[in-house]
Amino acid sequence: MFRKKTGNGIAVLLVCVMLLSVFLPAGALQIRAAEVIATVHGTILSGTTEDVLLLSTAQGKMEIKLDAQTDASACKILLPGREIYVDVTYGSDAWLHAAKIASSTPAEASTIDYSSTVTVTGKIGDKTKEDILYLNTPQGEMQIRLDATTDMSGCTVLVAGKDYQVTCARGSDAWLHAVRITDAASQSVTTETVNGVSVTTVKGKVTDQTKENLLYLSTDGGVMEVVIDSGTDTSGGRVLMPGREVTVSFYRGSDAYLHASRIVGTKESVSPANVNTAAVVSVAGTVDGKSNENVLYLSTAGGMMELKLDVLNSMNNCKVLVRGKQVLVSCAYGSDAYMHAVSITGL
Repeated sequence: MFRKKTGNGIAVLLVCVMLLSVFLPAGALQIRAAEVIATVHGTILSGTTEDVLLLSTAQGKMEIKLDAQTDASACKILLPGREIYVDVTYGSDAWLHAAKIASSTPAEASTIDYSSTVTVTGKIGDKTKEDILYLNTPQGEMQIRLDATTDMSGCTVLVAGKDYQVTCARGSDAWLHAVRITDAASQSVTTETVNGVSVTTVKGKVTDQTKENLLYLSTDGGVMEVVIDSGTDTSGGRVLMPGREVTVSFYRGSDAYLHASRIVGTKESVSPANVNTAAVVSVAGTVDGKSNENVLYLSTAGGMMELKLDVLNSMNNCKVLVRGKQVLVSCAYGSDAYMHAVSITGL
């Protein structure tokens, strides 16, 4: 009748629960079904998934359901061979359900720098331990520590063979620590190989921490820190203002940082205007936060200027435009009665 293989002790408990359900009123049965009926100790077996835990105990093999109510905060990884303790309840679906999963291994305390994070995607490796996550990424194997504070709201538990997106930060112990882990299938992330280099593409919003050489990107998996260097193609995403959505393709460099290979912003389609580039004037000012891929708002000594970017053909001494950046803009008048930026030079 049941779909679990349990020992005599667990079987007796289950029979008692069934007998009590005959005599108890419906309301009392609902309360009884949520109570822990036993705590079992065993070793995780191969075949364990996000939904069903296969556990080898002294009494035999058990199949225990995992659901949204399972508390796995003290045991985040379910890998074959790991010994765990499970508080089980009896569900109305005739399955045993895991109320709580725990391990007796204590976690080491460490101070984590949450101001600087990086997000990576990969599969859990076989060497993963209770407190160290071995993540196989396209850029190589990474070792990331797991803490009691690791946010796993995006997935109940971690199992081998699945792709996960891990946001991590450096700890005082020099280790990378997992800040947040989510199911990669739920994220808008793609990976491809370009010129022999594995490149991952993700969408996100620019945060106000962003600098000329460092993009802070807020994604579903957390805030990513991506280096902007001389090799970054910014022709499709020159304006990085807080709150603007961009698509970033990145790779892991030899310095262990993520580097942007391409940045693409959201640009509106506009009808081209005739621009008189024979009569160019130059104006200096500061990039305003209202700027976008279509229009540069430039704060000058004479006031705010709106300069269209549709004929911009060069950017010197700067790869991107960020809020507060001082620039010298060569611009010309267009047939649409707007001034258009022809070239921009960073000051």
